[in-house]
Amino acid sequence: MRGIDGDAARRGEAARIRTVAGVAAAGLAALVALAGAPAASAGTSAAHCARLDRVAVPGAERQVKACLDDLTTAGTTVSGHTVPAHWAGLHPAGAVNPKGVPGIQVDGYFPDTSASNTTHGWNHDAQFVLRLPDDWNGGLVVTGTPGNREQYANDFTVSDWALAKGYAYAVTDKGNVGVTFHRDGRRPGDAIAEWNDRVTQVAIAAKAVVAQRYGRLPRRTYAAGISNGGYLVRWQLENRAWLYDGGIDWEGTLWRVRGDNLINFLPPALRAYPASDTQAMYDAGFARGSEFLWPFHHRYYWDLTQRLYREELDPSFDGDTEAGTPFCSSGTPACDAAHPDRLRPLLPCFRSAFETLEGWVERRQSPPPSATLPRPSTGDLPNECRLSG
Repeated sequence: MRGIDGDAARRGEAARIRTVAGVAAAGLAALVALAGAPAASAGTSAAHCARLDRVAVPGAERQVKACLDDLTTAGTTVSGHTVPAHWAGLHPAGAVNPKGVPGIQVDGYFPDTSASNTTHGWNHDAQFVLRLPDDWNGGLVVTGTPGNREQYANDFTVSDWALAKGYAYAVTDKGNVGVTFHRDGRRPGDAIAEWNDRVTQVAIAAKAVVAQRYGRLPRRTYAAGISNGGYLVRWQLENRAWLYDGGIDWEGTLWRVRGDNLINFLPPALRAYPASDTQAMYDAGFARGSEFLWPFHHRYYWDLTQRLYREELDPSFDGDTEAGTPFCSSGTPACDAAHPDRLRPLLPCFRSAFETLEGWVERRQSPPPSATLPRPSTGDLPNECRLSG
């Protein structure tokens, strides 16, 4: 919570860093030990849920293992090993996903002092999910959740597809979830900083678990994420590059101290909208042609987002008021001031980009040049996206 003295804040932050660092150190020790371990025989490695007894997540405070006939949402929705509400609204209608990927799932959490994640009735943050398909391709995909969603948020968009390609999969809830995530931590920015630590933590732990299950470390590790999860990809590649071979930042939010970010972009939009003269919105940075999105974004995105993240990064802006005043009008004290026929689903473009990344990293195939892709007038847009002509 805010408002404690500076020394206590530093002690609290130091304790959190020691906790995450301790888990990372345990994971690294496991990796060093396993790097020289003999690989399992092909028959043992490919057997359904083989070596389940050896799977133990380094540093986890709680872990629950399950041998499942299908790790994709087609199966986990039935077995109770996902929460559809976590991933609702993140994929286009008509998107087709693979199914029928047997293997091991591990749910659990790392030590943490906050309790905003109520999934499974655990009331504990730093929850994670690991999935280990029987038919492994030697790779690992690591991700953090978008927005302030819980750990199953990427199940349909990332996990299903990655598992069907043979990748092991790891995700973290980032250490805090929900609209009061800003209450986590002691100082401004602590909650967001924890996101990055938790992705590092689950990546290291997942590599160790992969080695336990398959008898060797992953040959390739990729980071992937949407929105805030996309920001996490960028941060990991810039600051923990030794853990990854590449990554896909899908419409990532950019959180940085200097330069443009949502905190200086959204207030001008709120001041300008609604406006009889749309020029005010163009002046605030919105492109012509985006007008049809403004009412929806004003209602569900601009106001809520800027208030929550301003509370996290600049809590003294409005004194004791928590997360501002919703939709306040100009002059209020301390005021921060679905369309499928016109939008293009990004899910298939993410998948095309991921396969391009594989070709670049693993087969030295040059990626296509940077470009803006026009929306095709025909075709199966929820499932097809060509990155080049």
